[in-house]
Amino acid sequence: IKFAQQELNSNLVQRDKDAEFSTENWLKCAKLGIQGLPIPEKYGGTDSDILTTMLTMEGLGYGCRDNGLIFALNAQMWSVQLPILTFGTETQKEKYLPGLCGGDLIGAHGMTEPDSGSDAYSLRTRAEKRDNGYVLNGTKVFVTSAPMADLAVVFATVDPAKGIGGIVAFLVEKGTPGFRVGGHTEKMGLRTSPMGELILDDCYVPAESRLGPEGAGVSIFNSSMEWERSCILASHIGAMEHQLEICIRYARERRQFGQPIGKFQSVANRIADMKVRLETARLLLYKVAWLKK
Repeated sequence: IKFAQQELNSNLVQRDKDAEFSTENWLKCAKLGIQGLPIPEKYGGTDSDILTTMLTMEGLGYGCRDNGLIFALNAQMWSVQLPILTFGTETQKEKYLPGLCGGDLIGAHGMTEPDSGSDAYSLRTRAEKRDNGYVLNGTKVFVTSAPMADLAVVFATVDPAKGIGGIVAFLVEKGTPGFRVGGHTEKMGLRTSPMGELILDDCYVPAESRLGPEGAGVSIFNSSMEWERSCILASHIGAMEHQLEICIRYARERRQFGQPIGKFQSVANRIADMKVRLETARLLLYKVAWLKK
């Protein structure tokens, strides 16, 4: 908490206004070991269990007001690093995980397309087998960290007729011919976490860049989303705690009709409801972490 409060909140208003990602703060988090929390030490991580990771991210959410930075951290940890750790070859793990944990590499996750959002498996990005590899064609949109990504987990289909059984995941590096990033996507919130497009135009990747076997794309995607949709909430629990404390302090300091407004039942009830929602959410999150152990 002290690290986040002292190191991550400077010049936030201006950075949010400019939609500026802080590479400096990203590297500070990496140096502290944030990105490496769920990753084994042999790959540059800290080998923390999931509950410890959740508690750390909760503290980060409490102390850090830069919700875009926190969002970008979560996006990389759960939808890039964990898929590589879980489904990658030893060579892929050794090649990418140390850099992702150390802050030298930034990862992105490309699934959503212009015509496939909630229906994620109707994607149109194609992977054509060719010369002991694949040629990828398609566009991914609303990709967190795309503008500064060094590596992307990209999903494509080798055979639309197979439905979800034809989906394959690939690891595509920045600088690969035919792979480029589209323009920055303007947002109303999370502005310090840049978003953009990933464009694949006759992009050739060797077979060793495939993540998992053919047809495993659906399992990889479901696994990463299960991690992200549960673990990303830890930071929000910390933010809820911080907001509750601000409300309590204000209710004690603000006076009306000769007494603090917290003495009025209508105000006290609202604060009590906030506390109940916080503790309910926290216990549910901890149960998720326990079940994922």
